[in-house]
Amino acid sequence: LFDHADDDDAADLPLLPPFQEVAADYKSIGLTLRQHPLSFLRDELDQLGVVLSKDLATIDENSIVQVAGLVLLRQQPQTAKGIRFITLEDETGVTNLVVRPDIWERHRRMATRASALLAIGKLQRQGIIIHVVVQRMENLSQSLVKFRTQSRDFR
Repeated sequence: LFDHADDDDAADLPLLPPFQEVAADYKSIGLTLRQHPLSFLRDELDQLGVVLSKDLATIDENSIVQVAGLVLLRQQPQTAKGIRFITLEDETGVTNLVVRPDIWERHRRMATRASALLAIGKLQRQGIIIHVVVQRMENLSQSLVKFRTQSRDFR
């Protein structure tokens, strides 16, 4: 049905750099099976002392940590007395953030719109559940502007 005789005549197109491949994946289908977008910022994040999600289990409770990731979801259960929950994803896993009402109000505009966040807060454990009680947040979206990620937000 198809004549493959011309396969050798196919154009040799240059390969895209990994960053552009991942950006193209996000632009076309909203995810990638390649490198995680945060991996392209990892050197800078390491210099800032940002902890990988997988390493949170090795850090002492009540330590102040910095975490970063794509915003997977935001939640505000009615039973949580104004507390918001944000789940971030880095290249090693997910981090659960707990955001008290006063912190949410201080960062509201950025926290509701950012596709990627850096959060600073106190590491806490409840059984095997680890979360970071946020004291401050910063928007990382501009650093990842080529990746059109979208959170899943629940009320």
